Amino acid sequence: MDRLRAIKGTDAARSVALAREGSRRFPDSPDDPERASILIHALASLGRASEARAEAERMVNQAPDSPWVTEIETFTGAHRHRNLRLIADGALEYY
Repeated sequence: MDRLRAIKGTDAARSVALAREGSRRFPDSPDDPERASILIHALASLGRASEARAEAERMVNQAPDSPWVTEIETFTGAHRHRNLRLIADGALEYY
């Protein structure tokens, strides 16, 4: 993550490679949402919008409570998919 943070915004192609390597090696890392955010921005800067959007959809659904999600939702338009149901007291419940 230190190497990825150091080049963020300066070398998009290398950021993509490092972020994907980090995701492969450490899929359950607490840094995954930040790494995904850097990947999404790097893909977008390389003109790979559909890949960036796909990564954004994955990220916002896998880490919905991450502080990185709000920024990615704004940047890409991707939004979390939530399941709703009406519970006994008439309120909506997210699950």
